[in-house]
Amino acid sequence: MLRAQYVLFAGTSGGMSARVRKITKDILALFQNCLGFTAISTRTRDRLLADAPNLSRYFLLVERPKHPIGKLPDGCHTVLRADHPDLQDLRRRYANHPATEHIQWSRQDVETRLDLSYFRADNPYVFQSRAYSPLVFYATAAYVEKTDKADLFQVLEEDNYFGAETFDFHGKLVSRDLLDSIIELNFLAAYVPLFSESRSINVLDIGAGYGRLAHRMTAACPNVGKYFCTDAVPESTFLSQYYLAFRNVLDRCAVVPLDKVTELRSIPIELAINVHSFTECRGRVVAWWLEELSAIKIPWLFIETDFGLTSRDGYGVRNDFREKIEESGYRLIVQQPKFAQSQILRDHGLYPSELYL
Repeated sequence: MLRAQYVLFAGTSGGMSARVRKITKDILALFQNCLGFTAISTRTRDRLLADAPNLSRYFLLVERPKHPIGKLPDGCHTVLRADHPDLQDLRRRYANHPATEHIQWSRQDVETRLDLSYFRADNPYVFQSRAYSPLVFYATAAYVEKTDKADLFQVLEEDNYFGAETFDFHGKLVSRDLLDSIIELNFLAAYVPLFSESRSINVLDIGAGYGRLAHRMTAACPNVGKYFCTDAVPESTFLSQYYLAFRNVLDRCAVVPLDKVTELRSIPIELAINVHSFTECRGRVVAWWLEELSAIKIPWLFIETDFGLTSRDGYGVRNDFREKIEESGYRLIVQQPKFAQSQILRDHGLYPSELYL
């Protein structure tokens, strides 16, 4: 029986000396006694999870990205490559921009962790099954279907193009891309006229990644006039342009390179979106973006985060940027958990987070 709330696992090297092994055991015992962890070996963990994958939620740091699989369109490898001239040009243009002072998403980090062809796989854009069992996916899908007031679960479709991890939910193919998008759109629709027949709105997505929400919102919301995608990572701009063209939504979506963001100041935009991006930025980078939002005069700002309203200003260093938001003219209307109607999913659902508007 697992008596602690969480389990800490540790691997040991076959070349360890007896003294080092003893020190390791003493340290693990300290964790167990002082912090309430149960310490077991990685080998024992793997045997447990092989027999009972539903126990994965009790283990810390069980993160194993799977080898990407799924459909790729013909000819994508000729475009989605690191030496493509368009990507090289974006890298050159983004260099030394104040918004590219990355603590995450460095060039080395991107090249190490991102396969351009499988950009929808389990990677820094969208973590997927690396820390969760299939039961968590099922429970999350059931929650989304039940709470989906906008009926998007029936409208939006999923395929496994570009490596998105999918599973069957009673005959419907679903993914984290799809489930998160439905939750976000339902949240926004309660406060912003996404589905109004009499009013058109324009949207700016900061940190748009590969264009996930742009694709979903334009498919679900016919009154969204123009959805602008921008990002401080050149690979994201490059992938957004490709992906949104692949999805045939460039008539309503526009990918805005970072060095062209100031040109949006003459365009009326009603809603700005930032999903898991500001919390990956330094505080001064967040401040730069907020100043730009003020210059564009965007009335609504939606932020989703799993670290509160904090910037990442060093490894293990976080600072609150709520005051910066308020200084930019915004006031909090609503803060809501991603799984607002399920306490158990707030603790154990698929990547719990907080939604702010």
